[in-house]
Amino acid sequence: MNSKDIEMLLAIQRTHSITHAAELLFINQSSLSKRLMQLEKRLNSKLVRRTNLGVQFTSAGEAAVQTAQQIRKLTNDLQDTLAIDDLAVGGTLKLGCSIDYAQYKLPALLVKFQALYPKVRLNITIDYSRVIYQKLLTGDEVDIGIIRGEFNGPLIKRPLATEPIDLICQSATDRQHILELPYIQRKTDRHFQDDMTDWLIENHLPVLSHQTLVVNNLTSCVEFVRHGLGWALVPAIALTNFDGYAEPLTLNNRPFTRSTYAMAKSEALNLPPVAAFMDVLTAKSELPN
Repeated sequence: MNSKDIEMLLAIQRTHSITHAAELLFINQSSLSKRLMQLEKRLNSKLVRRTNLGVQFTSAGEAAVQTAQQIRKLTNDLQDTLAIDDLAVGGTLKLGCSIDYAQYKLPALLVKFQALYPKVRLNITIDYSRVIYQKLLTGDEVDIGIIRGEFNGPLIKRPLATEPIDLICQSATDRQHILELPYIQRKTDRHFQDDMTDWLIENHLPVLSHQTLVVNNLTSCVEFVRHGLGWALVPAIALTNFDGYAEPLTLNNRPFTRSTYAMAKSEALNLPPVAAFMDVLTAKSELPN
């Protein structure tokens, strides 16, 4: 297998779809299907089958994927080892990042990091914080994670920022009539959802007694509020360009906040790309938000 075969198999394994795998590789579907057929011919084995649940690997395909993963890991390990011998920091930074942080903070951070460490390759996974946390615990797909919310366990945990949770609506007038407006809810981690539920109970806001809108991300939530479709509870990370009404909240007589952490296994902090990225993160966290 060559490098293109490896990327193809790993893309199919990630997406379970020829169409989506082709999109990941920036090629058209027919080209990917042709490449797959050529690999099957060289290996004299059927590698995939199409089912109602998407593309599934055969036993031969599973073996090919495992081999592709091993080759990629060995290649990355070799590159990282060679990078250590260089004066400049190199290798691969395997970063996992929460969706919200990736949306609002990560791009500018990566621009700064790449300017300082141009030889470091980036391998970034963006997902819910709970998914990134599990990847840190169970595998080698992620070496360091930027995680929002409270997750306790064996990982090294360094605080990056703490921000207020705000009640937002389109105007101060809407705040006075909040019970007449829909509550806009979004998907988030269980711990934060529990905190928001506690705040609603503490403030006697029976959101389940009237219309509730459910969206799947923080950006949509803020945009719905901006257009006067209701009110929401959101972290301040999303409010840089928000021009409506925002009210910092308290919970249990304390500021209602949400924290962001850098988390990693202790041994990962010895990897030059991880140590360099942690330095940039720490420097950023010491600056005013």
